[in-house]
Amino acid sequence: MTSVGSLVLLDSLSALNDSARLRILRVLVQHELSVGEVAVVIQLPQSTASRHLKLLFEAGFVSRRTVGTVGLYRIATEMSTEIKSLWSIASNNTEQLHGAVEDAERLVAVLTQRHADSRTFFQNIGSDWEALRKDLFGSAFTSAALLSLIDPNLRVVDIGCGIGNAATMIAPFVQEVIGVDREVAMITQATCRPDLGGNISFVFGEANELPLENDSVDVALFCLVLHHIESIEHAIQEACRVVQRGGKLCIVDMQQHTRDEYKHTMGHVHLGFSEEAMHTIASNAGCTLKAYHRMQPRIDAKGPSLFTAILEVAH
Repeated sequence: MTSVGSLVLLDSLSALNDSARLRILRVLVQHELSVGEVAVVIQLPQSTASRHLKLLFEAGFVSRRTVGTVGLYRIATEMSTEIKSLWSIASNNTEQLHGAVEDAERLVAVLTQRHADSRTFFQNIGSDWEALRKDLFGSAFTSAALLSLIDPNLRVVDIGCGIGNAATMIAPFVQEVIGVDREVAMITQATCRPDLGGNISFVFGEANELPLENDSVDVALFCLVLHHIESIEHAIQEACRVVQRGGKLCIVDMQQHTRDEYKHTMGHVHLGFSEEAMHTIASNAGCTLKAYHRMQPRIDAKGPSLFTAILEVAH
């Protein structure tokens, strides 16, 4: 092998020696993307994504074309024999990369947004109508209206309620909401909210020892709180105790992820939950996992993707 050939091989190997670049190649196989879109999908600063793409382009793994002022990248259709061999080996080993599943979900969200932007650009009437609706009614009326589908007779306990965001959102559509939190400061702020309804109350208490009677509510809500609880199964069992037979536990939390720094920066005990983990937790707590929905990630969100899970109480 010549020295020039050796340098090319080393550059090619160097280009593949980074999980972020492998994840970029994985999504570019599926669709042509701009630098900004790659940054959103992989969740990197745009300057970092641009630097990775430049290296992959120079190594011959991706191609670039320009539309107006926008550069679009995709996997190279014409590679040298050596580059093609390296990519074949790498592509067969990218499915287990940390973040690959969420990348695929964010890619769908980015392409959906691109389609929406395109329709906004080319269909002025449609964009005017959407702008008019937002101007007249705001941007949150759809989700608020859909909450009216909830059974108005439900009694709900919001476990780990914080300052009462979820409680005040759902209160107008149900009979009663009880917010429970272990932090006095949170309860104090919640009780001072200007949007409190007459059917909301807030009490101090631990998730593992709720200050409620047996079978006293219809639904127990855990909204982005389960990952903070050490003994999850105990908390689920306690929620089942206060929920009547046939009632539901509604859990909103992060899908399983690998951001270990959250344990140190935000006090997270658990790094999200997979569907299998929720099934095991429900079974061990004596209830049944009825549904697990992976929520579509928002392209403007920096955190892990979320899920909603519905557990049914069988006692």
